[in-house]
Amino acid sequence: MHYDKDGYVSIWAGNVNSEEQLYTYLATVYQGEEETDQAFAEKLGQLFLPEHQFRAYESDLKALFDEYYHQFAYDFGILFDEDFCEAFCYKGPSNELSQLIHPDFSYAEHFTANLIEKIGNKLSVSYNAVIILYDCHYDGHIASVRHQDAHIDFLGAVEMSLLL
Repeated sequence: MHYDKDGYVSIWAGNVNSEEQLYTYLATVYQGEEETDQAFAEKLGQLFLPEHQFRAYESDLKALFDEYYHQFAYDFGILFDEDFCEAFCYKGPSNELSQLIHPDFSYAEHFTANLIEKIGNKLSVSYNAVIILYDCHYDGHIASVRHQDAHIDFLGAVEMSLLL
């Protein structure tokens, strides 16, 4: 559940309908001031699907997500610091990793070559969104998640290079 590891970066790619949908998927959701405990409990009930009851860390996530939840964290069984997350939604899809990991991502020059070396530049699927977690070495125990309007795949984790 905790995959903190200095010097590593973990990358997911997916297809979403909009930038807003991507950021909603990544956002931490807290119980609203005017939202009843029952209404928030119903949201949590929709998050914790019965088919996932025996997943690794399911009970740990249930214990943590009593006052807030995070769809991305739940889907991949991972906790992370939002300050170490970057995401971007493109206007159109691409299956070239070198186009998906654009230079505007922090530290892109420190991990793009390693990622391409590990998984190749041509992906088997075209994607329009990328999620990057810094100082994270996710093991990929959950490789793919599909929702009504979104599909997210774990691409890999690589060590960042130190450029002198």
